[in-house]
Parts: sequence; structure tokens; C-alpha cells
Amino acid sequence: MNYNSRLFTYKLKDDVGFAPNPFGGMLTLATCKPLIRKHKNIGDWVAGFTSKALVKDKNYSPKLIYLMQVTDKVNFEKYWNDKQYEDRKPKKSDIIMEKIGDNIYKPSPSSLEGFEQQQNLYHYDMDIKRDLSGEFVLISTRYYYFGGSPIEIPAEISPKIPKGQSAHGVKGFNDDKKKEDFLSWIESNYAIGIHDKPHTWFQNDETYKLDSKYVGKK
Repeated sequence: MNYNSRLFTYKLKDDVGFAPNPFGGMLTLATCKPLIRKHKNIGDWVAGFTSKALVKDKNYSPKLIYLMQVTDKVNFEKYWNDKQYEDRKPKKSDIIMEKIGDNIYKPSPSSLEGFEQQQNLYHYDMDIKRDLSGEFVLISTRYYYFGGSPIEIPAEISPKIPKGQSAHGVKGFNDDKKKEDFLSWIESNYAIGIHDKPHTWFQNDETYKLDSKYVGKK
């Protein structure tokens, strides 16, 4: 595992499998968190934790929903046009994972923003400006997604976590040794891939278990 990179943390208000989207062999952050998408680089780590708004418990302790290392960073035009991301476009389908694709911005020179938002389950016209202001999509093939079964990080190796929402995220470690200990602990205890469905999911649906990256609960 490459430890010679930055690590940033933030809190998620929602976890529905859209932002981030961990399905289809990769994890992508294509909408929401525009400043994280714009300024984090290939090699950086991004960690998303639970928030009070998500778990609806004022006495909660933040737990890790996902950890990704950015393995690619592409603009919206490439994300739409590159065939390797074709399956991430939302489709009319009985298969849930095909319905919730996050590749929702089609290049359109005649549009005011330069892109047209495609019909999807989660984002609307009011989200267009914020989504596109991030300019880029973060992509990871090295990720740990715990979804609705977030994990508690031992206090001695836990990164710094913002108290509330953080547009840029916060730098998790100033000490490289502690960062290495955290990443090594994750690597030693958990397999890369999807460990559970998102916090908010479709009732009685278990098709997420068919994903190639599904490794199941530990």
C-alpha cells in the first residue's frame, strides 16, 4: 500500500450508494463535495465518516463508511465519453445498481453549464451548479466500503475528523507514522471491496451482493 500521500476526512450526511458510488468494480465520487473532487489528487486518500445527520443520534461517535485511494481523476467530458465508464450511466432497469449510476452529466455545448444533467434518482436541477463546480470525478480501484456497517477506528490510530461538515475535508494526519499505522490496520483487517450495502437502500434488495467487489461482512 502506498503511504506516501495525503489523507483527508469528512462526514457524510447521506449514504445511498450514489456519492460515493462503490459499485461496478470501482468507487467513484462524481457528485457532491466539489472542493474535495477539485483539489484532491491521484494517490491521495479520502475517508468518509458518519455524521449526526446520517445516524440521527446526537451521542454518536464517528465511524468509517469508506476509505478510497484516488487511482484516477477525470473531467466530466471524459467520464461521459470514455467507454470504461459507460456502465456508470443510470439506466432504466430492474437491477438496482444499474439504476443508481453517477455518470449523469452529458456534454452539451448549447447548455449554459456546458453539460446536461441526465435523469437519475438523486440529483436535480438545483444540484447542477454545485456538482459541476467540482470539475472532476475521483475514481478508485483501491477502496474499502463499509456502508451501513461502518467501523470504529481505534483511538490511537484514528485520523482527525471534522466536528461538522467540511467543504475541503480536513487533513487526517500530521504525523506520517500514525497515518501509516491507520492504513496498515485497515489493510490487515479488511479486504478491498464492498462490505455491506449503503445506510439507505432498497427494501428487500440484495442484488448488491452480486457486485464483483462484494466481499461481505467481516
